Amino acid sequence: MKQVEGKVAFITGGASGIGFGMAQVFLKSGMKVIIADILQERLDEAARVLAQSTNRDYHFIKVDVTDRTAMAAAAAEAERVFGKVHVLCNNAGVYGNLPIETASYKDWDWVLGVNLGGVVNGIVSFIPKMIAHGEGGHIVNTSSMAGLIPLPSGGGLYATSKFAVRGLTDSLRLALGAHNIGVSVLCPGMTRTRIMEAEKHRPSQEAAPAAASSRDDWQSTFDMGGGMDPVELGERVLRGIQRNDAYILPHGEFKDEVQGLFDDIMSGFPEGQQIDDPVRLMFEDVRRKMTADAKAAIKND
Repeated sequence: MKQVEGKVAFITGGASGIGFGMAQVFLKSGMKVIIADILQERLDEAARVLAQSTNRDYHFIKVDVTDRTAMAAAAAEAERVFGKVHVLCNNAGVYGNLPIETASYKDWDWVLGVNLGGVVNGIVSFIPKMIAHGEGGHIVNTSSMAGLIPLPSGGGLYATSKFAVRGLTDSLRLALGAHNIGVSVLCPGMTRTRIMEAEKHRPSQEAAPAAASSRDDWQSTFDMGGGMDPVELGERVLRGIQRNDAYILPHGEFKDEVQGLFDDIMSGFPEGQQIDDPVRLMFEDVRRKMTADAKAAIKND
């Protein structure tokens, strides 16, 4: 999707951090942008910043990505305001510092409900409309470097959700190529965001019982202000959309670590294994051909 001027983007978690960085870059490129966020105070802050923008084609929606009815209403509102949506950025996310070995059901429900369920709700609310208008488009699902490499205990729930987003996005890319809709998974590292404040805004109905799990605060000791500028990250996202990159990996410091992880994976395969079961071989041949055909349908124009 090389030509983005005049196109409409919808960004969840769009009023701060990575989402707001994307919004600012998209607006600068001439796009129309719907900025969706759960927190009114952040929407108000974003409005004050964008008041100085030369491109005033933006609109704010207060929405909880875990609320399916509200997401469907937000998709309808986006169309009423700007028309057809071409770019969907499923970006809203939470962290939480919740040790995986002692996390409660409510801990799991909260993290997975936002980080994975929010992406699913965005997909269901928007993709049928994007297919129907026939003008093509692009989806960016925000995973994390924690969707590629494991985290210690306190990041286990977060990593689970982000690995799932990565797998979902890889499959979605194969599914949507024939509709001229590109799909990218965004895997950022440390960025100047407020994700470590997410626990403060956790809905009361998702609150864990007192002392149900101790908090592992190893990451909260770091100043997220030392991370990448969200606008710089947004510029890399825009390039990834225009090139239809499968993976958008803004943080080069992880390259060796990811290579080591994939070396570990490759070392787990058996040496010299011969497969002579014809049914098994035929099944995998059919699957590989289906995947190859889906990849061949992906356009980069």
